[in-house]
Amino acid sequence: MIQNLRLYSGLTMFAYVLTHLLNHAAGIISPEFMETASDFSTGLWKFPPLEILLLVSLVTHFILATGRLTGRRSLRLRKSEWAQMILGLCIPFLLFRHIIATRVIDLGFDVESPYERVLLDLAVFLPSQGILQAITVIVVWTHGCIGIHFWLRVKPFYPKWRNVLGTLAILIPALSLAGYGAAAAEIMRRVEEGGRKYVFGVLEAANVNDAAIAFYEKILIPCIILTIALAVAPFVVRQVRQTIDRVKRGPILNLPNGRTIRVPPGATALEALRDAGIAMASVCGGHGRCTTCRLHCGSGLDQLAQPGQIEAAALKSIQAPHGMRLACQIRPQNDLAVVPLMAPNASARDGRRPGGLSGSERQVVSMFIDLRDSTRLGEMKMPYDVLFILNQFFAEMTEALRSTGGYYAQFTGDGLMALYGHESDDTERMILNAFEGAAEMLRRIEGLNDHLKSELPHALRIGIGIHMGKAIVGEMGPPGRENISAIGDTINTAARLEAQTKGHGVPLVISKTLFDHGPIPLPENAVLHEVALRGKDQSVAYYALDAMPDLTGAMTRQDQKPALAT
Repeated sequence: MIQNLRLYSGLTMFAYVLTHLLNHAAGIISPEFMETASDFSTGLWKFPPLEILLLVSLVTHFILATGRLTGRRSLRLRKSEWAQMILGLCIPFLLFRHIIATRVIDLGFDVESPYERVLLDLAVFLPSQGILQAITVIVVWTHGCIGIHFWLRVKPFYPKWRNVLGTLAILIPALSLAGYGAAAAEIMRRVEEGGRKYVFGVLEAANVNDAAIAFYEKILIPCIILTIALAVAPFVVRQVRQTIDRVKRGPILNLPNGRTIRVPPGATALEALRDAGIAMASVCGGHGRCTTCRLHCGSGLDQLAQPGQIEAAALKSIQAPHGMRLACQIRPQNDLAVVPLMAPNASARDGRRPGGLSGSERQVVSMFIDLRDSTRLGEMKMPYDVLFILNQFFAEMTEALRSTGGYYAQFTGDGLMALYGHESDDTERMILNAFEGAAEMLRRIEGLNDHLKSELPHALRIGIGIHMGKAIVGEMGPPGRENISAIGDTINTAARLEAQTKGHGVPLVISKTLFDHGPIPLPENAVLHEVALRGKDQSVAYYALDAMPDLTGAMTRQDQKPALAT
């Protein structure tokens, strides 16, 4: 609710600024054209309901923005966030003179403020104020553009329109300043030609009186003090609150590398991590819209407050799995183990990816498949012939995976890595699917041998290693080329088991774990092997098989499960 109020109040003011700058651009033609154009632009904002809306938006936006600054536990911000904050705090100081001279005095002393009178003030009487007004235009516009950029950059359409909007963001203030400068130059020319008669004629027509001038001069110093105080107050309040917070003991964030970070009372996890010097992605600036500050929460998750409306909507949009939270939205009250799930340079596009693929620990079946004697094949065939055969091989293996619910996770030259169960928690089903996949691969390799008999110098053979256990599954790889894969001890073990097929001279090496937890019966003649595999400290038990176990009974039981459940 508060974020929406800050957004919509900012958009309301930006709409006013936009019409104001477009009106300034009319000064390229003449001051009179500026006045005429104002009836269709800035004049609309003098309609009482719109003027009240504008005033309420101004007050609301400033209070919410400074309140957010006061509530920040960390000021480790990106340059763009610092720029938006500092520019926003400068606006009251830069703008109050213009508001008093053109609106407060108008209402309080019945003074008219046509562009001719305003330009006379800024170009002739107070040229330094005229320069300050030009600076104000740039500051206000830049502050608004940064805010709109933060809002839009999480939208899917934004990259397509970003260059167009960026061009307009430069063109509009440039035309506005050009119109302002051209109109001011014209007024100065008229003063030189008309002298005092022209000047007093303009002032008299605008009903500029001594009481209005005296009021402006009297209120100037108090307003300067007030606007400076408004800019400094958030930092003072924040410092006082931090001094009080240091007395309290905040909760601890535990990171995977063993580092611990104390969270100031009331701070978000994002603020605590950034304050500790840990780079974290946050494309939307911590508003809970981009989901790039994703965390996997371990111990302590149950003690976290449930996601609020903003966080819940964001997590739902990416189908976030259990344990995933947004660092910018959670305020830990107890110790919490966290793992950042996205790179510090993650983009808005990354934030739209499904949450389940960002990286989480899952129970999976890992399978490595290797084509035997591929080196000898390369020595006996032309390169293009080898490429053709390998493409046929990978096409068959991929189809075997697709038809049995497996996922092609990694290419390894003359082999591949596959995953089963990366999107399921049904252990028996993932094991059965993996066995079905291995059986389908063996059938397809035989079919490929028959199909390419005239092309092959020897029959194609494969070795398959299968293991099951916990692994970190998620999108991995260089930016823009990520794919779903897995890492961990389970994956390494499966690769080592595949290498054992060569020593045993069999197509299948399957870890004992799959038979212990799955529905597949162990063949009667199977011999258990237990060896310390290369690169591992502990031994691994496995079976070396020259043929697939019988899957018929297990498949029947799996097919009957839904019927029995009903």
